[in-house]
Amino acid sequence: MTGIQNRWMLLFILALAVAATYVTFNPRIRTYYGLDIQGGLRVTLRARTEEYEKREKKPWRAENLEAVRRIMENRVNAMGVAEPTILTKAPDQIVVELPGLKNIDQAREQIKTTAALEFYLLPQLGSKDGSAPAIWDLVPSKDGQGYELINKETGKPLTPEEMEVAIFSRDPIVTGRDLLPRCQVVLSPGTGEPVIEFEFNAEGARVFEETTRANLGKHLAIFLDKRLLTAPTINAVISNRGVIEGNFTLESAKMLADQLNAGALPVPLEEIEIRKLEATLGKEAVAATTRAGLIGLGLVVLFMLLWYRLPGFLANVALALYTVFSLAVFKLVPITLTLPGIAGFILSIGMAVDANILIFERMREELLSGKTLRAAIDAGFKRAFTAIFDSNVCTILTCVILFNYGTGPIRGFALTLGIGVVISMFTAITVTRTFLFSLVGMSWATNPALYGLSRKPPIRLQVMKRKWLWLGLSGTLVLIGLIAVGMGGLKPSIDFRGGTEIVAPFATRHSADSIQRVLTSLNPAYRDSRVVVSTEPGSTESTAFITMKQLTDAERVAVEQALVSRVGPLAPAPGGGTKQFAYSNVSGTVSSELVRDAFTSVILASVLIVLYLAFRFAIGGFVEGLKYGTCAVIALIHDVLVVLGSFAILGAVANWQVDGLFVTAMLTIIGFSVHDTIIVFDRIRENLSHRQKDESFSDIADRSIDQTLKRSVYTSLTVVLTLLALFLFGGPTVHQFTGALLIGIISGTYSSIFNASVLLVLWKQRDMGLAVAGGGTLTGRAAPTRTLKTDPGDRPLVAPATPTATPVQSTEASDGEDVEGAPVQTPAPRATSSRPSAPRRHPQRRRRM
Repeated sequence: MTGIQNRWMLLFILALAVAATYVTFNPRIRTYYGLDIQGGLRVTLRARTEEYEKREKKPWRAENLEAVRRIMENRVNAMGVAEPTILTKAPDQIVVELPGLKNIDQAREQIKTTAALEFYLLPQLGSKDGSAPAIWDLVPSKDGQGYELINKETGKPLTPEEMEVAIFSRDPIVTGRDLLPRCQVVLSPGTGEPVIEFEFNAEGARVFEETTRANLGKHLAIFLDKRLLTAPTINAVISNRGVIEGNFTLESAKMLADQLNAGALPVPLEEIEIRKLEATLGKEAVAATTRAGLIGLGLVVLFMLLWYRLPGFLANVALALYTVFSLAVFKLVPITLTLPGIAGFILSIGMAVDANILIFERMREELLSGKTLRAAIDAGFKRAFTAIFDSNVCTILTCVILFNYGTGPIRGFALTLGIGVVISMFTAITVTRTFLFSLVGMSWATNPALYGLSRKPPIRLQVMKRKWLWLGLSGTLVLIGLIAVGMGGLKPSIDFRGGTEIVAPFATRHSADSIQRVLTSLNPAYRDSRVVVSTEPGSTESTAFITMKQLTDAERVAVEQALVSRVGPLAPAPGGGTKQFAYSNVSGTVSSELVRDAFTSVILASVLIVLYLAFRFAIGGFVEGLKYGTCAVIALIHDVLVVLGSFAILGAVANWQVDGLFVTAMLTIIGFSVHDTIIVFDRIRENLSHRQKDESFSDIADRSIDQTLKRSVYTSLTVVLTLLALFLFGGPTVHQFTGALLIGIISGTYSSIFNASVLLVLWKQRDMGLAVAGGGTLTGRAAPTRTLKTDPGDRPLVAPATPTATPVQSTEASDGEDVEGAPVQTPAPRATSSRPSAPRRHPQRRRRM
């Protein structure tokens, strides 16, 4: 990068930082918080099952209520970032809890609308050529949303009864069920007004094409919930695509597009109760998690400063920019921040330094080999880039699959993770590199002490000499965990299994946090209970909605007594006495569909990771590359099984439960599990091109592990420091969430070093019989001669290592091999002799595996 380019890049980064800071700290751009921090709205809806039974001629069933719940989840959480809570109450109720909303009335309308889209031919409007007279007129509706049909004879709008007989008594041509979930808002090229583009599925496209072909010049009406949106003339044959015009505003068009993508409700809903909710967590819980996160990040910042010094300081500045950029994007998307979400964001900041560690370790190698500061920066970034790129692409592939095939919170997780990965790559590669190149021309920046350069004895783990020991340890741990799972150690929380909802009408206001503490002290098994509190303006009373596990009669009595005696008395009833506790059975907040979609998405993502790594590591062809991809995914599966088994054991010992956050933790582990594996595989790929004499593939793998051990440990260490702080000081809300991540990250580090590479070597040995390279002598490449400039950054910071007479490795180490494990080979001095020299023998060609 030239000086001019670097200055322009600095200005670009500065402009981005200013814009992101403005968005982040501008109070007019709203930050969305979840129910646990800000409170929100609780709407209870009843499905009008009598209408469903009359229309469908069959009884209402439990699966119909679950279908309503699924559509509702997709509707209110189209992008997966709104963090609603949706549960069902048998036989016909849906409870929707939405975090702090800007437009409550619009949210209520969005929830209740059936969104039944139907297409009908309207011969009553006449034909374009005049062959059929019009008996109705089409006029814009008074509210500006759609049109009204006017009877020409009476001059009055058609009544709902007249429309029912004349239009809706017939079957529609096609309905919203024939649409693909790809509706989107665009601006009409002719008018500039918002319209909705739609696309039919195969059957819908066939029927629609036949209908339009047979009815050219006639009017085709589009109804939404029996309200006329538009009735254009059919001017041409239409197959699978079209647009809906309806005098929309941009906001109303977006809402309708979301409703159509979510699907039409099979039954109308009526609102039976609406309440405002207080935050489910107290300020103390939020402060504890934030404080714990800051402690963890402080440790990461301190580590980077102490170990990497000047580059570490620049990485910390880039980390601050990552934080500001991410918060700005979260506000603009927008993404709802819950307490676990804040913990996850803090964790992502700790993870964002991974790429910096890879780059700085490679920079140190180049500096210790005698390269100039400019050359070391350039080479460090280039040589670390492949590992950074491949690992992040694998994460992004996982995000794409989760977003496209997941639902609700799964999509939200994928979007948030994907945004974090893209921003972290930008800050680590572009921002940090620009900062470092800015130092090249400064004489004070060439002080070796600023880079923590030191020569230490090389690390020799010799992992391949104890291959079966490492695999045996992993196998034993996984087996113990699976036995614990088989014995019922995994304990699903009420998020999965549902339970009993208690409605407790208290005479005075009480926080959800205080009620939760009473329940936990009564019985540790009630720790996963969920409490939301509703209060009315101007009233001293409060109503607590407590979701717990299914309770026996004796447990109900004990809970009621504890709530009255330790929380507060119940509110007085209008007719005298006090109000009573109310009970109902409710579903879990994590649907079986969500779990199934997550599982399916992970399988598809794993296949994509295998194929991508097979392409990237196709050193000896695509089939050889498949070995790398398969071993990486096996290590990933190992990490998942270790976490599952650990939670089964902890469930039996410490009553840890699997909740909705556990799903998020597992997806996070899957997203990052292959990172360390790719670091090792990338070094193997590089070392294969610098193969030494008589070096087998097992030796190359050992050497690669030794060379990458520090960076693998350090990248995990920064994450572990953050997680430990959150685990120890973050409070009970994020305790098990961070515990799962902590186990997964440690397992991922182990599996990348002691499982993935070992499996790859065993696979190679199985295919080759013995992975022994051909003999011969390696000669190093002569370093090109360069003219030293006067720029301080173009002078070596330290002298290369003193050559020794003991050959260990070829001089190709200076082109990227780890200095600690690769001293430069220098030929020993030869004694002079008067005898004629022997003919030169050419080295044998090496065999490649």
